[in-house]
Amino acid sequence: MYKKRLLMLLPVMALCAAGAARAQWPERPLTWIVPFSAGGPMDIVSRPVAKKMGDILGQPVVVENRTGAGGALGADYIARAKPDGYVIGIGSVGTQTIVPNVAKSAKYDPVNSFSNIGLLGRYTNVLLVSAQAPVTSVADLVAQARQPGANVTFGSAGYGSSNHLSGELLRALTGAAMTHIPYRGSAPALTDLLAGNTTFMFDTFNTAMSRIQAGNLRPLAVTSPKRSPFLPDVPTMDEAGVGGYSAAGGELWWGVVGPAGIPAPIMDRLNAALREALASPDVQKQLKDQYVEIWSSTPEEFTAVVRASYQNWSKLVKEAKIEAE
Repeated sequence: MYKKRLLMLLPVMALCAAGAARAQWPERPLTWIVPFSAGGPMDIVSRPVAKKMGDILGQPVVVENRTGAGGALGADYIARAKPDGYVIGIGSVGTQTIVPNVAKSAKYDPVNSFSNIGLLGRYTNVLLVSAQAPVTSVADLVAQARQPGANVTFGSAGYGSSNHLSGELLRALTGAAMTHIPYRGSAPALTDLLAGNTTFMFDTFNTAMSRIQAGNLRPLAVTSPKRSPFLPDVPTMDEAGVGGYSAAGGELWWGVVGPAGIPAPIMDRLNAALREALASPDVQKQLKDQYVEIWSSTPEEFTAVVRASYQNWSKLVKEAKIEAE
């Protein structure tokens, strides 16, 4: 009789043990993948959020940069990781929805290859030229690009990044001749822009603003539908004469992702830690100082945003005939 009762209790005991194991998660440090170089927009945004999540989870969340292919290598690393929650990372409208549309190097599916843990924030790209350049408006830039023999180039964080597509969209809407120069992140692209090795580039406020304020870079326009409160005197691309730019460009965002198949209890823990981190006053201040609008969500809401962004950029890429290596 005792043996029979013990056998009946074994499944219950196993469930209890599994529940206890989940309750103890995480038992070791987590790795947070940034698919671009240190010092770039995604790296700068990642670090305060990763640190705060580590404080909340009781284990360090270690940021690791894995660069290349416009963020595709880092995103693919996340997608191929063991789905136990110990490898997560930052994804963007670029890595999650633009790269899969334009880059052959992207071997992952934007929805099915990932567990979409939660949104992190919105951002805006700003069109920049060196302060030493003779170009003072978008009209000047387009006119220069239309000159016979002009060599107008624009840098980006890599093929398929949002600042790459911002430049491609400008080229498609104006029909002007512009050559894309990809880099392994925004930081080296900005360095070459400042040195006069490229003509212009689009980049985020959190990496460009200090150079704008120092007078080293000249902002010509922002990609958002409305003027940015951070640069209220700078026109939108539409106001600058490139009609339909903001509608075609879509919404720009960052979010936290992991490999597909992370168990629901761990997903719940990660999402709760992310939302708590984004709600904390110190992280809110740090992100505001980086010109990021916090955007928190459930995994389901994030997945819906990914699907909509992917469809929007797919349409744009096909209509503009944008291709990447």
